[in-house]
Amino acid sequence: MNIFKVNTDTTVYIISIIVVLFCLILPIVKINKPIISFSLIAYVLPIVLLVVTLLFVPTSYVLTKDQIVIKKVCGSIEINKVDIVDVSLAGNELKGSVRTFASGGLFGYFGKYSSPKLGKYNMYAGTMKANNLLVIKLKNGKKYVISPKGIDDFLLCLKEK
Repeated sequence: MNIFKVNTDTTVYIISIIVVLFCLILPIVKINKPIISFSLIAYVLPIVLLVVTLLFVPTSYVLTKDQIVIKKVCGSIEINKVDIVDVSLAGNELKGSVRTFASGGLFGYFGKYSSPKLGKYNMYAGTMKANNLLVIKLKNGKKYVISPKGIDDFLLCLKEK
């Protein structure tokens, strides 16, 4: 069993710090005669969204004899090696990607995305830099994009049976 950390870039840290600070400062800012419903939305909703988002953050990738396991704060995704058709560097496949239901920088990049070349895919990464991303294509047509630290070591361990 080999464990690889998520390769996270500075942009993710900056976005996450700014959003968390905003959510913490928001309740402190005084609003003239706040309306109860606005107060509830302004104070509670951002915190709830932060917590829910945190549950899906990828924390590591585990390579076992039979699987690639994408560990998240809450739960994991298991990809059987026998179901893998191809694993390659992302290259240009992610150009023009759009989020269809995903986080685009807050605590990482995870969720459902779509790109003109790759089509629909699931991303569980800490960066959008193509040279730090791997695309995993499965027999059933699903695609996963991950960003393990030490991509070369990850690929070597993946090839070992």
